[in-house]
Amino acid sequence: MLITTDPELIKRMNAVKSPFSRSEWYTALRLHPTKDNITSVTDEALHSDIRNRMAPGYSGKENTQMENDIDSRLLDLFDLISKKYITSESNFRPVDLSRIITFFTLDVISTVAFGQAFGFIKADNDPFGYIANLQEFLPAIIVFGVYPELQKILRLPLFKAVMPTSTDKRGLGRVMGFAKERVDERFGEKRLVRKDMLGSFIARGMTQEQLESETLTQITAGSDSTASALRTTLYYISSNPAVYDNLMSEARSAIAAGAASRPMIKDSEARRLPYLQACIKEGLRMYPPVTGLMAKQVPPEGAQIEPGKFAPAGTWIATNFWGMQRNPDIFGTDAEIYKPERWIARQDPDTKETTQSEIKRVERMTETVGMVFGYGRFGCLGRGVAMMELNKGLIETLLRFDLQVVDPTKPFIERCVGFFLHTDMMFQITHHRTKEAHDLAGKEYEPAFFEGFALPGA
Repeated sequence: MLITTDPELIKRMNAVKSPFSRSEWYTALRLHPTKDNITSVTDEALHSDIRNRMAPGYSGKENTQMENDIDSRLLDLFDLISKKYITSESNFRPVDLSRIITFFTLDVISTVAFGQAFGFIKADNDPFGYIANLQEFLPAIIVFGVYPELQKILRLPLFKAVMPTSTDKRGLGRVMGFAKERVDERFGEKRLVRKDMLGSFIARGMTQEQLESETLTQITAGSDSTASALRTTLYYISSNPAVYDNLMSEARSAIAAGAASRPMIKDSEARRLPYLQACIKEGLRMYPPVTGLMAKQVPPEGAQIEPGKFAPAGTWIATNFWGMQRNPDIFGTDAEIYKPERWIARQDPDTKETTQSEIKRVERMTETVGMVFGYGRFGCLGRGVAMMELNKGLIETLLRFDLQVVDPTKPFIERCVGFFLHTDMMFQITHHRTKEAHDLAGKEYEPAFFEGFALPGA
């Protein structure tokens, strides 16, 4: 296996008419014990057919409640924080941000996918034991991807007996069961009809058996990756006063100009806030939601992968997203630091205009960071949903709450197993302490709300 950080090679391998194909690495992404899914299938024609059937459901055009559903889950999250995790001078209530953000993204994907939230936020708990089970399962997926011959072991009767099933009461199997129940509701004589992702998939001829596997993949791939991006970007912004102040200044100006709805910003409005978008892109760059390997296979005729280097037929070429997003030739010599300003095109000091070279610099960075969602025929269908969660979740959280890392010397514990798994991301959260900031969150000012806080200089 070869590993590359070259965006041009990655674009070439993933292009619509590329002769490169998915390698056997992808077969390890089959989460269902017997059924493939859009991420695990290696047959090009089958993958294209599944993708065409699923794309409209992800677009939001047929799921008109998608943004409202995300708003509802955000309000659930804010309600949980306000009721259980607000610190005052007399009551220190640290919260593991990685934990509650994962609850949020799991409830979002279950709501937008098939109309019913898991209930992680309301329970403030993992009622299925799913998260702990998945953290045990993901490292195995990476190993089986690199050594696909090991997958044959899982097909032995002895191992099949211990694999997750939809009748399990805990862990990944319980989530499989939840997904199966939602799919079963849509078939039969008294089938449930809804305009959501699942309804769109069914309208385009996907079978009950296919959907049992695809919904499980939606839940896993659509929650952990977005949770990683959201919590790490919140960490970077809240621990950088200059970045935080610039973002809040942009938000205040937008609200004052009527360009940001209250009490919840619209996705279309958030996309027009340049500094917010810079913060999001920089967060995705610093911590790519998926780290690899996404190995493609060289076609039968072989391929020249760069001048003077030829890869023979059958060679696997994997992607190092972390390295690609830290390329100093693309992102600058300070690529190792979180700096949203790099995304703002600079003006010529004499003409006060943006030069073509600056426009091309930002365009190249934007295209490169977009590859964290895949590219071409293998691009992530859930990108729009993930970006909506980031657009709304970041700014609305920061408008309502002050976030402070409890231990700056050890802000969190992480493991990289294809996704970044974060734990112990302990934060102290307080409500904003001024009437202005409270109003920005779209709430009525309550003087008693601020009792117990000593304002700076008081």
